[in-house]
Amino acid sequence: MLRDSVLPPAESATFISEHAKQVEIHYKGINKLCEQMISSISGKKLIIPEIEASSTQPLLGHTQAVDWIFVTDTLNFCFWSLGEDKKWTVDGHTGYCALEAALHKAVKNGYNITSPKYYSQMPRDKIIEVFKGDTEEQIPLIEERISVLHEVGTILVDKFQGTFETCVKEANKSAINLLKIVIENFPCFRDEAVYKGENVSFYKRAQILVADLWNLFQGKGWGEFYDIDKITMFADYRVPQVLVYFGVLNYSDNLMKKLKNNVLIENGTEEEIEIRGCSIHSVELLKIKLQDKIKEEQIDVDVINSALIDYYLWCYRRKHAHEIAKLPFHKTLCIYY
Repeated sequence: MLRDSVLPPAESATFISEHAKQVEIHYKGINKLCEQMISSISGKKLIIPEIEASSTQPLLGHTQAVDWIFVTDTLNFCFWSLGEDKKWTVDGHTGYCALEAALHKAVKNGYNITSPKYYSQMPRDKIIEVFKGDTEEQIPLIEERISVLHEVGTILVDKFQGTFETCVKEANKSAINLLKIVIENFPCFRDEAVYKGENVSFYKRAQILVADLWNLFQGKGWGEFYDIDKITMFADYRVPQVLVYFGVLNYSDNLMKKLKNNVLIENGTEEEIEIRGCSIHSVELLKIKLQDKIKEEQIDVDVINSALIDYYLWCYRRKHAHEIAKLPFHKTLCIYY
């Protein structure tokens, strides 16, 4: 258990998928997606679709790269809009890439946004300025973002010597240890719910924080975790959309009607929990299918884990956005994803 009486994400997902009524997992879709991903393996690696956003990502050589990733994933939630004309954009980027672009620009313009001591006391108007977009459209949930910035910055200053590096050191190269440190000490990362009487968890932002460290540092130094394969996919609103596109997930007629009509799905409702839980479980099943296929066909590949699968699917969605946009995604206002 990561937290007392709360099922961890993989176990939560199994329980949810076994009881789900509005969402189904289809093995035919898993097989189809498996073949798609097998064809994307080259040079011992799973090739992630290019999305032309590398210029906005955290800088590996920056002296506060670890804290840069932490502040990015602290703010990594809710970028959707109800219409194309209402999208928050930064230097032409949308969604999460717009967040990266805003933070990149802030660092370039002299804002010490990677310093917990700085952003724990950062005035509201300065934070709003950092997230100023290309138009009058504002980043969603700006007040919540101000609140979580102040919250996590204060905790890092008070408990961890003013840097997330202290948390990573305390984790002692364990992804699960780091995940536990994050959810125990930072309330805004406690992505949990109650489903059919069970306390379940998803920990989207906490898990992607660990995985982003692993990915940026290429599994070395600050990103070395011997148990990174214990991390599940990061249950948001975009990866489920691409899972539906590949036929891995199927929504009930009632749920699909709501999504097509832009009905908000409340955080913590059974529909939302089933979408996220079945997404996690389907990717765990996909991971096993991929690993079996790789072994069976003796394909030479370094690693296949749920984090890489998530990165692949998320980038696939962005690269094929026009085609996949024909399918609706669930819209939930919350700080967890």
